[in-house]
Amino acid sequence: MKKVLVITYYWPPAGGSGVQRWLKFIKYLPKYNWKPIVYTPESPYFEVQDEALLNNIPAEAEIWKAPIWEPYALKDLFFGKDIKSQSSGVISNKGSLKNKILNWIRGNLFIPDPKIYWVKPSIKTLLVKIQNEKIEHIITTGPPHSMHLIGLGLKKAIPNLKWIADFRDPWSELDLLNEFQLNYYSRKKQKALESEVLQMADITLTVSETWVEDLERLGANEAKLITNGYDEDDFELQSKSNDKFIIGHYGLLNHLRNPKNLWKSLANLCDENEVFNSKLEIHLSGNIDVEVIAEIESYYCLKGKVKQLGYLPHEQVLEQYNQADVLLLLLFNSKSGVGNYPGKIFEYFAARKTILAFGPTNSDAKKLIAKTNTGKYFSYDDTNLKTDILDLFNNPNNFEIENIEIFSREKLSCDLANLLNNL
Repeated sequence: MKKVLVITYYWPPAGGSGVQRWLKFIKYLPKYNWKPIVYTPESPYFEVQDEALLNNIPAEAEIWKAPIWEPYALKDLFFGKDIKSQSSGVISNKGSLKNKILNWIRGNLFIPDPKIYWVKPSIKTLLVKIQNEKIEHIITTGPPHSMHLIGLGLKKAIPNLKWIADFRDPWSELDLLNEFQLNYYSRKKQKALESEVLQMADITLTVSETWVEDLERLGANEAKLITNGYDEDDFELQSKSNDKFIIGHYGLLNHLRNPKNLWKSLANLCDENEVFNSKLEIHLSGNIDVEVIAEIESYYCLKGKVKQLGYLPHEQVLEQYNQADVLLLLLFNSKSGVGNYPGKIFEYFAARKTILAFGPTNSDAKKLIAKTNTGKYFSYDDTNLKTDILDLFNNPNNFEIENIEIFSREKLSCDLANLLNNL
């Protein structure tokens, strides 16, 4: 088998969406004659664990780990550990003065991100291992985009190395950077590092059509598309075991993706329709901004209808899909949102559940939902929602899903293998 080295920060037992893409690629790459070698931190600072994900790692995969030091250790020492410490600026914009200061430090002193101190020791370690193992292909995946700086250092040292830089999210143009109050020099440095990676990588890989165009505009040597997808092995479709009308969202829900007009419309329907009022439940899991909960519960009739499920392992999220009627897809209402395919959209396809989506007026996700006939899409400014929601209430499975087979993780891994073969 040919060898490919994948450099990733997120790896089981870490949970969350950042793990899924490369865990699934690595699961299926051996089927296409590629032996994956994963390089990942020995003791990463992750917030959630999902031990069950370890079962997806194939026997053929080899895992290399090295120690990492992260500045969060100092933050914990002086301020105490907060389970949201890596994502406090992502969850809410109404944090304490302490959090605002910490976010400023994160954005302006640790560029591109707090994993920067792993870059130089990793380059030193991997140069020896790559030569000893005769590895010719490497892949870096970000965020955190420090992983790409490891690839950059390796490429400079070994120019013949074939390097794919995978952008799961944008870098310098990610809207969330604004949450960290970057000054002019910090933003300029982010752009300069990104530009060097884009020019040096043989291929820049990303997950949506719009982001391919963005990377080409930013100077990528060659930009390619392989979307996220769903793993058929994960899904055991079951009939609902409840008689409620459940609208579910499972994952990060913050102030930048709060569908305020949805909550208002649901409240109005509860006031107007006794049957709807008796059946509605709103299920939320993961990190939820207190601002979102306050917005929902500001409507008296919605109090008691919200079930906060906390963090759920991936297996339990998939079980929740079976119990829901409608699954919420919430994009950033911003430039980043135009090209954003959240990983969950493909799982929604596989779960065969109706999607209720909110995002920018024209987005890749809107086109994809129309192409696959999987649900309804609105902008955050749309106010005329009640008729469509009632239609979903009365006919929750009224969509004939089409054209989703191309998003299976196994098929996408074949696409990746072909990309590696052609380098």
